Amino acid sequence: MIGIRITWLNMNRSCFKLSRLPAVVKIYVGFVLFVSILMGLIYFHAYINRPEQMQSLQLYEQKLETISSKKVNEKYYASGRASQNNNLEITYDSVTIDDVKEILSKQNIGWNEISKNRIVGHDYDTNVYIELFKERGSNKVVLILQKRN
Repeated sequence: MIGIRITWLNMNRSCFKLSRLPAVVKIYVGFVLFVSILMGLIYFHAYINRPEQMQSLQLYEQKLETISSKKVNEKYYASGRASQNNNLEITYDSVTIDDVKEILSKQNIGWNEISKNRIVGHDYDTNVYIELFKERGSNKVVLILQKRN
């Protein structure tokens, strides 16, 4: 009986060690735990929606079927915080930036010319971000389509 009582007292003492911590430390630990759980949920949501986002980027790529024969490379990847941005990077050979811009001009796109060799746009209908740039020292144009969650 005495052995059980001593074990119970020791267990109670170890359980109350958390109550001895200052309130500031408890708040910091709670905040870190909350942010970690929130970021995990955001990453999980982005992971679940990735196939749908990639399919919408592939559908958007079909608008460029007139120059699809000049496609050299195609790459899918996720970027951004918690991998929320889904990107499709396409490299074309023997195409100018103006050719691609002319094909996409039929869409509701707001263009912003950064420099002579780089143009950024946003398609307001499908919420796809577009980046066009010419590689230095070559005749290749890279098109990056980005869908954000």
